Amino acid sequence: MLDAWYAEFADPTTIALARQQPSISQTTAEVVIGKDDRIQVNNTTAYPWRTICSLIMTARDGSRWIGTGWLVGPRTVITAGHCVYMHRHGGWAKSIEVIPGRNGSRRPYGSCIATSFRSVKGWTRKKRRSHDYGAIILPRNCAYGNRLGYFGYANLSHFSLLGLTVNLSGYPGDKPRGTQWWHARRIKWVTSRRLVYNIDTAGGQSGAPVWRLRNGKRHVVGIHTNGSASGNSATRIAKPVFKNIKKWKHV
Repeated sequence: MLDAWYAEFADPTTIALARQQPSISQTTAEVVIGKDDRIQVNNTTAYPWRTICSLIMTARDGSRWIGTGWLVGPRTVITAGHCVYMHRHGGWAKSIEVIPGRNGSRRPYGSCIATSFRSVKGWTRKKRRSHDYGAIILPRNCAYGNRLGYFGYANLSHFSLLGLTVNLSGYPGDKPRGTQWWHARRIKWVTSRRLVYNIDTAGGQSGAPVWRLRNGKRHVVGIHTNGSASGNSATRIAKPVFKNIKKWKHV
């Protein structure tokens, strides 16, 4: 399966080629920049890796896609907007299977099927890259966050973000299926709604957390969405994003 980025931004020919030749998918969605420095997370039952979720999305038209999300509350998983709402495939996803701490064929915490989602009008109506974020609301009997913990998140200033070393971990489609991979580098460019970095990623990592580690505490500052040879990028947790995550956290 391909990253949900293709559901939104790729033409049918590119999608067909990417399905036939996986290497093509890494040149358009998310990118390994230079040498591939990603490191596999072997113990996905340790914090914070267990709070990072492999996603399998089923769109309204029946097509299936992959992505990444992260727990931010008892039943709330944050991800990219294009993972929950696919304009060219019927809008809101029909369902998303959420698999926290997945490690290949092993699912240490099982999985849950979600059918309740959130995003913002800037994404669902206007398809703005700057508003590419959303949330998955898990069923009440699937409060993973109470068992596994969850990430903090922060709205940092431009100057605090520029040059900050950040971490990114998720489920890339170019590695063995269902394995989690991590990498870290500095943020090289900051706008009012975007973060750009040279962290290596690949299709399947849309929605992954981009977080800082300081004094033993982890705060997500961006939601990974896409990339190019000049840099991969995230939706910045700016003030409006922070407010929406706070609202969705305890739905």
